Amino acid sequence: MELATAQSAEVVWQSGDKKHKGWTVHLKVGSDVIKYAPPEPGPDQSAADPELVSLAVKGALDEGYELNPGTVKITR
Repeated sequence: MELATAQSAEVVWQSGDKKHKGWTVHLKVGSDVIKYAPPEPGPDQSAADPELVSLAVKGALDEGYELNPGTVKITR
């Protein structure tokens, strides 16, 4: 089965949300943004960039998309 391609992703640290505190992946697919919160416990706030890029790629796969790791932006 061929996966659809996500255009890009942004990995964002969420600290003000009462439901989720941690990293969230925002996948851009066409004009849509799909938010993916990894299962708890996720990486801590000081996680290294390669770990967060891997998180985005895994999140995209979990949602049924391919993602080029070079398109991942990290917002700390």
